[in-house]
Amino acid sequence: MIVMQYRFTLPADYDMAVIETRIRENGAKLDGFPGLLVKAYLFSRREDAHCAENRYAPLYVWRNPEAMARFLQSSGFKKLTEDFGWPQIDTWLALRLPNINEVRNAAWLSMRKQPIAAHSDLAPLVLEGQLCAWDVSRWQWLQADPGAAPQAGCENYRVGYVASEV
Repeated sequence: MIVMQYRFTLPADYDMAVIETRIRENGAKLDGFPGLLVKAYLFSRREDAHCAENRYAPLYVWRNPEAMARFLQSSGFKKLTEDFGWPQIDTWLALRLPNINEVRNAAWLSMRKQPIAAHSDLAPLVLEGQLCAWDVSRWQWLQADPGAAPQAGCENYRVGYVASEV
């Protein structure tokens, strides 16, 4: 499975109610999308604890690359790029996934990204987060945990809605 995320950092004075409305009005449109295990509509407000910027940063888990490509070629993604610009998309190979209901019931998702040192022994990697994935093109490790509050030292996002294929 493939974990995918893009982030739009918004101006400090951006009205984040616009993002919350967008999530409320459009979130369910991806329910039932073939090959989408989960999409967490994530956002942060710079005035929130442990959040430095206003951001819209959805996180996806795809069953396969064909489903991800179908989404990226869709009219919905085209509209997003027209509204916010062309994003850099980060991808990781999933090693562990959280229970979808834990993500649905969480107020926050806290993410940690760390480099994987060259010549590391990859066999004993410790999977600490509920979501664990790696980007082997950049040797980067991703761990994320849903929860009731943001965590210090993490990239923290509010969970606005969670879409899934079922």
